[in-house]
Amino acid sequence: MEGHLDTIEELNEIIRRGDFPHQVGVDEVRHAARIVRIAERVATRVPIVRLVLVAGPSSAGKTTTAMRLCTRLRENGLQAMHLSTDDYFVGDKRNPIGPDGKPDWETIEAVDRVRLVQDLAGLFAGEPVHLRKFDFQTHDGYDASTDTVLPPGGVIVLEGIHALNPLLTEGIPEALKFRVYLNVFTFLAPSASVAFFPDDVRLVRRIVRDCANRGEPPIATLARWPLVEQGEVRWINPYRRLADAVFNTGLDYELAVLKPYALDLLRGVDADAPFPVPREAARLADVLSTVSEAPSEGIPGNSILRETIGGSSLEY
Repeated sequence: MEGHLDTIEELNEIIRRGDFPHQVGVDEVRHAARIVRIAERVATRVPIVRLVLVAGPSSAGKTTTAMRLCTRLRENGLQAMHLSTDDYFVGDKRNPIGPDGKPDWETIEAVDRVRLVQDLAGLFAGEPVHLRKFDFQTHDGYDASTDTVLPPGGVIVLEGIHALNPLLTEGIPEALKFRVYLNVFTFLAPSASVAFFPDDVRLVRRIVRDCANRGEPPIATLARWPLVEQGEVRWINPYRRLADAVFNTGLDYELAVLKPYALDLLRGVDADAPFPVPREAARLADVLSTVSEAPSEGIPGNSILRETIGGSSLEY
């Protein structure tokens, strides 16, 4: 398989030559092959895996990866079910308060671990369970109206930022677990005199997603990002070493597709917004302005990028 791109200029040249669809295909095949390998490891491991834990930082592509992994596990003969720890948020009324006086959504205490483990145990026992759901508009949780039953021998794929933390699923035997850590590791060196790091890719993804799906303006996402990064250092990084598999969810082509979604949002950030929001918005906009634009047509419906830009064939 072809290697990764190294610079934005290489990506721009691919677009100029008309080879962008080929680059999309290369990146997406690389992703699909990695998911296939992880599914095969889960399906063939001894002792038998019952709980696949998928963790990674914000906008790393956890939900799409978990859903695609479920599909591949089914193709390996396993009954797979997707769950998200986001559905087990305790809600604003019970959520711990951070130093800024606002709810701290990054702490593991923002998740109802007792209820989560109770539901997992019930599913593994073959019992009907009314799973939790979370409404991001009201910031409150509720019970699903119908019950769910995990088929005998079924596998649960649980995703969330705390999924690798042993405290999250304490009480579930460790022998049943398989842990996957994912993040954006791909780096395209800029063709301008500004830096653009893998974490910036996730930030751009989140700005686009938050605006489209959660009604959050870019200024709010940018203002919260330092707290998100602090949460990653405290709640994710210490547990990466526990992962049985690591997955790079970066796509060499994605900046070209994200540009038309993100650039106007970033340029629209008020210069009088609290520091350092305007500076960060300008920095990201400067780099995106050096990237040639490419259309989203041709991006597969199950691509990780569809989780950000919409048009996914998966049901989130």
